[in-house]
This record gives sequence, C-alpha cells and structure tokens, in this order.
Amino acid sequence: MKSLEKPELPEGADDLSTGERLRRSPLTDPRALISSLMIHVVLLGVASVLALQVVGAREEPAPSRTLLGELESTDNRAPVEAGGGGEGDPDGQGAEISAERGIPSPPTRDPAADALLSEVLPTQTSAETTSPTLPGPSTSVTGLMAASGPGDSGGKGGGSGGGTGQGTGPGTEFFGMRDRGGSFAYVIDCSGSMTARGSLDVAKRELLTSLARISPDARFAVVFYNLNAQVFTDPSGRPGLMAATPSNKARVRTLLAGVQPDGGTDHMQALKAAFAFQPEVIFFLTDADLITRQDVAELMLHVGKARIQAVEFGQVSGLGGSVPLKSLAKATGGSYRYIDVNTFLR
Repeated sequence: MKSLEKPELPEGADDLSTGERLRRSPLTDPRALISSLMIHVVLLGVASVLALQVVGAREEPAPSRTLLGELESTDNRAPVEAGGGGEGDPDGQGAEISAERGIPSPPTRDPAADALLSEVLPTQTSAETTSPTLPGPSTSVTGLMAASGPGDSGGKGGGSGGGTGQGTGPGTEFFGMRDRGGSFAYVIDCSGSMTARGSLDVAKRELLTSLARISPDARFAVVFYNLNAQVFTDPSGRPGLMAATPSNKARVRTLLAGVQPDGGTDHMQALKAAFAFQPEVIFFLTDADLITRQDVAELMLHVGKARIQAVEFGQVSGLGGSVPLKSLAKATGGSYRYIDVNTFLR
C-alpha cells in the first residue's frame, strides 16, 4: 500500500498553496492591472481617431461640377495681314482688319447665343432703376403719360409745348423744359386747386428729379406759393439761392412735407420774389390762368436776365393755354408748355 506522503517538489519550485498562487496571479497584481488599463486606453484613443477620420471623409461634400458653355462664337483664326491671302481665303477678304495693323475685328455675335444669354441673365426692372419718389399718382419720367407733339416753342414732349433754353453751364429739366445755367429758381403753385389728380404731388416729384440733375457747381432756389410766397431756406436760415449740394437737396425733400395745397393764387408776388434772387432760369408752374397782359408788362420790368420756362396744368385736353403766360415766357427767351392733368397716372 502506497504511502500518502506529500510528493516532493522539483528543485527550485515554491512550496505554495493554491490560495497563495491565486493571490499572486496577474489578475490580482496591481502593477499588471495598471499596465493593462493604460494599453487599453491607448488602443481606444487610436480607434476613436480612426473612426472620426472615416466619418469626416464621408460627410465631406463631393466637389461640385460646373458645366461651362461658350455663348458667343469665337474667331480662333490667326490674324490676316491686310491685302494678304490665307488658307481657305485666297482673296484675303476673310477677316476685316481694324485701324491697327494685324488686329482682327470683333467676332460676329450669334443670335441664338444672344437669345440664350437673355434668358439666363437677370434683367433690371423699371422699379429697380427708378429713384425713390414721394407718394402720389404714378407718372412716367417727367410726370406725364407718354405722348408726343410739336411744342409751341419748337420742342417736343407730352402735352403741348416744351422746348430747350439757350443758356450755358450745368443743365437740368423740369417737365420736359430743358435749360442750362449757373442758377435756377423753381416757382410752383400750391393753391387749393392743385389737389386735382394729385397735381401738387406730381410737381413735388418732378422738382426732386430736376434737382437731382443739377451739378453741385450750380445754385438753386425753391418758392411755393398760393396767396403768400413760401421761400425755402438754406441750413443757416437764409432764403434764396443755395448751393446744389447733396445736403441742400436732401433738405428740400424734408421741407416738401410741409407744403400742402390750400388757398388762392398770387402769381405776381411769387414771381417777384424769385426775380429778387436774380437766377438765370426760372421754372414756373401754375394751374390758374389769371395772368393778364398788364401783369406781363409789369413783370417784364423786374425779370432782369432770367429766362422763364412756364408750365401750365389744366383739365381740358387740347386747350391752347394761357396766351399771357406764353407771351411772358417768349419775351424772356423761355418756353411754354400746357399739360392736361387728366393724363396723370393714378
């Protein structure tokens, strides 16, 4: 019967119990656990970086592709010397030569390409190119519906009359009445009858349009009148001619808000106030035919060198207009124009 004695261990082996061996395994060794944890953290970090790169590459949009097309024909032929022939052009007439030797003329435009280009490119509407205006009846360019006819003073335009002055210097236009000069005065009726078809609003808009054309080198004055004359002042409070600077033009726009149609009409007082400023050109607008020949004779004593460009508003189509007012304009070297306010667009 074999002995139950404990077997002898090989030389160099530790005589440890099973519990002691478990306590000393890598699973319970703190140093081994820390090392393993650090290795896993590094591996996790590397995996995260790789995953982000893959996701970023998927989200990056593919480069857009643009289809380029040539909308105009292009002449790729080499320049031909004047008088010389070329291959396929024995007479030397295939390409026109400009004033500079050896430079070919611009290529001929292709109608089909032009049609395609007009459909692709946006075009400006009239609303985009029109400057801001005051509220009121809509008008075209100079405050009128499109119309044409010979003017009593040789000009052309809507209504009856119109013309061009003979002055020099910066120029402008008021209801189709063109003139040049270094100074301008606007004398505009604002009596109660100017409410018809929004006549006063039309006049205000035309005034701003005319002022916008005046060069800053020129000067201007503005007079609105009924039974009294209201003369616009410059920023210092001085009435009369002021420099046509952007700030003074903007000031006029502000002052227009206080002008309302009201009361009767006194042309003489308003015109004499404008004469006192000694402008080269007076744009005179009224809707009342109250000027007599005696008034014209008196006004001619004070007008000085001013040319009167007269505009009359009326409500009768084809009416010849005020004869005395025509005479006043003609006597000063100016022009006359009659405008039927029924042509104003609402």
